[in-house]
Amino acid sequence: MLDKSLTEFLERGLAIHIGTRNEAMRPNGCRVTAVRVEDQGRHLVCYLPKAAAPAVFNDLRSNGQAAVSLTRPIDDRAVQVKGEVISERDVDPSDEAFVLGQWRALLAELDVMGLAALTSTNTWSMWPCKAITIRVTAVYSQTPGPEAGAVLA
Repeated sequence: MLDKSLTEFLERGLAIHIGTRNEAMRPNGCRVTAVRVEDQGRHLVCYLPKAAAPAVFNDLRSNGQAAVSLTRPIDDRAVQVKGEVISERDVDPSDEAFVLGQWRALLAELDVMGLAALTSTNTWSMWPCKAITIRVTAVYSQTPGPEAGAVLA
């Protein structure tokens, strides 16, 4: 579902948010530190800070539905990936460089934009993480403009 071009975009260090819902259909969400595309584009691994809202983890465990929004702030290119959770695991310390590398890439882009990312985000707890693997079921363009909402995969 996620081709090479889309994979390169998703793994470059973006502003990422995961949305969930509880049994009463009330939304929850939290920041995602990084993502990795696996299984030839069929799976998206989301690295959620362990400090994330407990309600998000509870929702993912209870109904498995997730919507991940990924945006490049400098030009608002955005994608939404929807899917079903197939696994949850603690992240191995050997993944820290990969995960925090994406986070730092986002901060660097925000600094280029003049948003003083290092001072405005230095209290955010982005590591350690849990890895949530999602089986991708749909991908949509969310970039503002005439193609917003278009099915990408």
